[in-house]
Amino acid sequence: MNDTIRILIVEDLPTDAELCEREVRQALPRSVFLRVETGEEFLAAMESFAPDLILSDYSLPRFDGMTALALARQHAPETPFIILTGSTNEETAVACMKAGAWDYVIKEHIRRLRQAVIAALEQKRIRRERLAATEALHESANLLRIAGRMARLGGWIVNLSENRVIWSEEVATIHDMPPGYSPRLEEGINYYSEEWREKIEKAYGACTREGAPYDEEMEIITARGRRIWVRTIGEAIRDEAGTIIMLQGALQDITDRKLAEGALQDSFDKLRKTIGAAIRTLAATVEMRDPYTAGHQQRVAGLARRIAREMSLDNDRILGLGLAAVIHDIGKISVPAEILSKPTKLTNIEFSLIKNHTQAAYDILKDMEFPWPIAEIVYQHHERLDGAGYPRGLKGEEISLEAKIIAVSDVVEAMSSHRPYRPGLGIDVALGEIKKNRGVFYDPAVVDACLRLFLERGFTFS
Repeated sequence: MNDTIRILIVEDLPTDAELCEREVRQALPRSVFLRVETGEEFLAAMESFAPDLILSDYSLPRFDGMTALALARQHAPETPFIILTGSTNEETAVACMKAGAWDYVIKEHIRRLRQAVIAALEQKRIRRERLAATEALHESANLLRIAGRMARLGGWIVNLSENRVIWSEEVATIHDMPPGYSPRLEEGINYYSEEWREKIEKAYGACTREGAPYDEEMEIITARGRRIWVRTIGEAIRDEAGTIIMLQGALQDITDRKLAEGALQDSFDKLRKTIGAAIRTLAATVEMRDPYTAGHQQRVAGLARRIAREMSLDNDRILGLGLAAVIHDIGKISVPAEILSKPTKLTNIEFSLIKNHTQAAYDILKDMEFPWPIAEIVYQHHERLDGAGYPRGLKGEEISLEAKIIAVSDVVEAMSSHRPYRPGLGIDVALGEIKKNRGVFYDPAVVDACLRLFLERGFTFS
């Protein structure tokens, strides 16, 4: 994309808007931005700025993303509209997509915005090309409306009284059949690969009986034996009495998109492996300087991941938590080795140097770009619920859940293991500590999950 891309941002916080701009410019260097935060500003910008793409916060003090989406669909329905939100509520995401949003990005995963913007602009291009193609179809106005809405290759109609499918030329081509071919319904369904056939039958049946629309991505096997991905959409047509008499829909070959998504996922997986290797190298650095805590970070990470699974955190969040836990003591490279391994009680000055390791860790990590807030998690892992922790005395919800999990994992592992100044106290003493200070120092849900692991699930440090 060599042309300048105009992007309208609906956001009341300049800092959040700047974050969006930074992410988008990674993918689209030749982009210009305009920020608005009210309905009046939005409508004016739609006319004067004529955006190529719209990014909107879901909730603003004087405006909201759903209203902006409705206005955009009214004034410029062909303009891609992506909603950003801090909410991970699935119902919110579904509502946004049903209302016509092109994509939905959670701010916690803002780096996905690059991919979403590129995909939306590419989809816009395809929609324009497909829309021109659909004008050549000799089908009904409703068929054209659905094909145009999907911006796809073609459409289909099922007359329920005849039980036969009418394919557009493009749909026949997708199936490797000659133009004008119209299969019986059973034959059309049998093109779907065996693992998807039950799902399409259920979707079609619900649409026929109840008028429930469907929009699915599935695989078909064409007449020439090619296995391809398609997106199929269907809806019911009723007569004046409200009786369902026909079904109509549209179909798109999305094989290239699926392959691109797979390649992109492979790239993400490789990136995560690279990040993991770099973090393990950082972890080894501090453990080489402090032999008494060699393996401590790995054991803390292992327990933290298990606690997170016990609390039903999603896999991506568990991955970020584990990487943060593996380097939670990286700041100790700033502490003299003789203090780390001192066999007697530390002086106040020496303890102050030890306590500074969270700040040192944050300074080391803050400028490294991770898909997760690793620097902040590490920075907070010695904070406590009641504000008695360090370095900032954060309380309650000011502390991230990941940091709360590492805090409990760190205490349990440290108390149960050998230290230069004392032998290991044992797991019973460690569990007694978190139980006693449950709700005071340590998050109750995290403590409960940890106790279940040891007392009911048989967890042990390996």
